[in-house]
Amino acid sequence: MQSKEESEARDTGLRNAELVDKIQEIMVKNVVTTGPEASLARAAKLMVEKRVGSIVIVEKGRLVGIITESDFMRFASIGCDMEKAKVRDHMRKRVITCDPSSSILGALMTMKKHKVRHLPIATKTRKLLGIVSLRDLIAATQLTSIYLI
Repeated sequence: MQSKEESEARDTGLRNAELVDKIQEIMVKNVVTTGPEASLARAAKLMVEKRVGSIVIVEKGRLVGIITESDFMRFASIGCDMEKAKVRDHMRKRVITCDPSSSILGALMTMKKHKVRHLPIATKTRKLLGIVSLRDLIAATQLTSIYLI
C-alpha cells in the first residue's frame, strides 16, 4: 500500500508528464557523435569530455551505431586495445530509436522493452535529431525510479 507522500509524488509526476508530452520537447539536440573510423580511445575520450553515457555513430549524416558506457566495460573485460580498435568493429549496429513525435511514456516503454538507457531520436531514414537517456525521462516526468519498476 502506498503512503500518502508516495501517492502525491506519483500524482504530481503524472501531471507533469502530461504537460510535457512529446519526446521532441525534452530530447538533447546537441548529440555527441563520432564516425565509424574513429578509435575506441577517441570515442571514450569524447564521452568523458562531454560527460555523456553514450556516443552515437554517424556516417554521411545517418545513424549507423551506438556505443555506451556498458560497452566500454565489456571492451575492457576482454582486453581490447582501445587505441587500435575501430568504432565500426565494436559499435552496436542494431540501434533502438524513437520517432520525435512519440510520447514520453512511449519512449519509456521502448527503453524498458529493449533494456536500453540511451535512446536516439531519429527519422525513418535514420537522420539523427536528438537523444534521450533514462535520466532525462525521469527528470522530465519528475518520477522516482521506483515508479518505473
